[in-house]
Amino acid sequence: TIMDNLASVFSGLPYFNPMMMLNKSETSATRRLLQCTSMGLYMNDISSKFAPPATEAPDLQPDDFAARRTVIGQVAHWCNVSQIQSKVEWVACLDARALQIRDWGHMLFTEPTISRFLVVMIMPEPCDCGNYSHHDYDMTKYQADRMMSLVTYLHDAWDWGTNRTDPSSHVRCRIRATYTTPMRGFKVDLAFLSGVDGPVTPSKGAPPIFHVTPDSFTPTLLATELEKIDNVCAQGRERQAGPDAMEAARKRVLGTKEGRPDVGDAWMNKNARECANCQVVKDKALLVCSRCKLINYCSKECQKKHWPKHKVWCKTAAAS
Repeated sequence: TIMDNLASVFSGLPYFNPMMMLNKSETSATRRLLQCTSMGLYMNDISSKFAPPATEAPDLQPDDFAARRTVIGQVAHWCNVSQIQSKVEWVACLDARALQIRDWGHMLFTEPTISRFLVVMIMPEPCDCGNYSHHDYDMTKYQADRMMSLVTYLHDAWDWGTNRTDPSSHVRCRIRATYTTPMRGFKVDLAFLSGVDGPVTPSKGAPPIFHVTPDSFTPTLLATELEKIDNVCAQGRERQAGPDAMEAARKRVLGTKEGRPDVGDAWMNKNARECANCQVVKDKALLVCSRCKLINYCSKECQKKHWPKHKVWCKTAAAS
């Protein structure tokens, strides 16, 4: 990929860090949060990705592109009109995450303190055949809990946050989540945007709005996911907590497969992934680097060809 090519070129520089490479189509929530605190929120604003035609975003289907552009446009307009009163400026920093559609939410917004977050799920039309639209409520609550689990783990295990000198800063973290549908024109309830310091009541007939705090979330991360999070943090050369703190952090956020919501087959579809070597986007099961678990290949041949470039990133993660 372009990022790996640049990483290979600059790897000899004494202060090079793979986390310096920004990608508007980033799929890792962990990497994006680390980049928001290290490089600044506005450097990670993905709004510009949705300004061109949908053909400029090959990682998204045209319908998905249009839905996300609608949400981003609505949030941006609300901020322009209401920022003086609300004192909150929401910035879109992620538009798709994880391996399967169920795993993470669809869109993530945060504000300059990077301690308050909005998760927006984009649901399809309802039907009578087991479509994942039937799981709107459980899936949205699940995404809010997962986001808080991730933020909590990064804070406790990797000293992550915008205010590292204040141990209590994580207490102020808030996650708010909702969903939208084609019937709503992919617009979110305006009550959803009014800050996240406390719970809000959705407008009549609007989807539910979930409010999650560090004291009220359900642990949802799996051991395999924590391994990947640790590898991404190691790539970014984040400051790791001691063994006791790491273990306590894991116990605080560790969930089980049985705790995931019961969903239809459509939610189990894999998100399309790009082969790191040939850049072909595929939704079939791709090979994963066995060392860092962070990069995909469509064949062993591609993996072998790409190794001279990927080793710059891979060794940093595997060293953890």
